[in-house]
Amino acid sequence: MTLNRKEIRISNLLTPKFYELYLNWQSDKYTKLVSKGGRGSAKSANIAIILVLDLMRYPVNTICFRKVGETLKKSVYEQIKWAIQFLGVEDYFEYRLSPLEIIYKERGNKFIFMGVDNPEKTKSIKEARFPVARFWFEELAEFKNEDEVQTVINSILRGKLENELRYKGFFSYNPPKMKHNWVNRKFNSSVIEESTYIHHSTYLDNPFISEEFIKEAEAVKLKNETKYKHVYLGEPIGNGLVPFPNLDIREITAEEIAGLDRFRNGVDWGYGVDPLVFVRWGYDKKKSIIYALDEYYGVGLKNRNLANYILSKKYDEIVVCDSAEPKSIDELKEYDISAWGAKKGAGSVEYGEKWLADLDAIVIDPKRTPNIAREFELIDYATDRDGNALPRLCDVNNHTIDATRYAFSNDMKKGKWVYEY
Repeated sequence: MTLNRKEIRISNLLTPKFYELYLNWQSDKYTKLVSKGGRGSAKSANIAIILVLDLMRYPVNTICFRKVGETLKKSVYEQIKWAIQFLGVEDYFEYRLSPLEIIYKERGNKFIFMGVDNPEKTKSIKEARFPVARFWFEELAEFKNEDEVQTVINSILRGKLENELRYKGFFSYNPPKMKHNWVNRKFNSSVIEESTYIHHSTYLDNPFISEEFIKEAEAVKLKNETKYKHVYLGEPIGNGLVPFPNLDIREITAEEIAGLDRFRNGVDWGYGVDPLVFVRWGYDKKKSIIYALDEYYGVGLKNRNLANYILSKKYDEIVVCDSAEPKSIDELKEYDISAWGAKKGAGSVEYGEKWLADLDAIVIDPKRTPNIAREFELIDYATDRDGNALPRLCDVNNHTIDATRYAFSNDMKKGKWVYEY
């Protein structure tokens, strides 16, 4: 059974904002489609409509996940059921509660609903007649980390699909408040995997939202605009303060690089858990602008790997390093690299962060330096026990920022030599 296309258009079934999401779902370009945004944006309703139409069209099973199994019946199960009723195709589906399934009677393929209280249990996912080729992670931010989600996905993407079928699925969620939450780090930066499509919506995109809802949202906006941005616009506002309001995320042109005559290099040490990081910046002192030009970033990298990289690039300027590892600094010197330790003191971290924030612009090209881009975009202020912002950044996922502070430490001291010999 299929809907009569002469009688109804898909574009008339979906909220206008979500037609673009549907078109990208239909294309072969994306495997993961992310639908994020604020309260009342109709994310779940539109995804449910798309998935019902997809199940009727293709011989595949669709699995819907929530972190906690007990929430399935009142959330994704009811949402799919609503979409079936909205489309007027109830007679073609059978509803089951044990196990929780919705079956398309014309073909026998179905919706499966599963909680991920224990991600390892999903390894047993298998259906004999039709492949589980579609998935939906509802309320993605409930999941503990990316590894937990990837374990589930890996249990799905196993067998080779026939008849030109492809694996793909939806992730839907309201962005968590803190920028360094794993979901925001993954899907709210300028560095996104090519196989991932990002869609953002708010209640302002929903023409069917009630007047009462709009009045409530506007009341919150007047009383607490920061809360309004988070809850209703779906923005990860963090502590409500922007650490680097001077960020300029864009392509850096060859002409801009050619006009630079000052370059700064910095290193933040790491190996087993934290990455070893090298950053290279261009500095237009007159305009008070810095440009991220290069990076070397990775876990498990040895100091000689870094040395070989610097030498291969023929970077011959001073490299200012975290002074916590003098042996590592000496090792770079053995390769004839002019490596020095950055002098540290009380308030030096906060001073360096403020110096960077006071520049006219921090220009970062995400294609050139993706790790620098991600960390500068998603860093937030640290908080005290009561959640109040402190005058320093979170000491997490800030490795390129630390390396940048070291790189510019001499400039920050207005010409005073601050390297440790």
